[in-house]
Amino acid sequence: MTKFLALPFPRMFMYGEQNASLSYLPKLRTHGVTLAEIAHSGHFPMYSNPVEMWARVAAFIVRA
Repeated sequence: MTKFLALPFPRMFMYGEQNASLSYLPKLRTHGVTLAEIAHSGHFPMYSNPVEMWARVAAFIVRA
């Protein structure tokens, strides 16, 4: 976590909505990490909802 938070470029943490209660999400948000909750998915958003996952990745890259 320490190394991830110290990275010197924009960061995004992607997770499925079934994992929305992860204890460290507030810490990530506090440190400026973009949170990307992917609807209708759990641990593997790339399988459960690839369209939304790739849309969120693309939007993040455009903003960065």
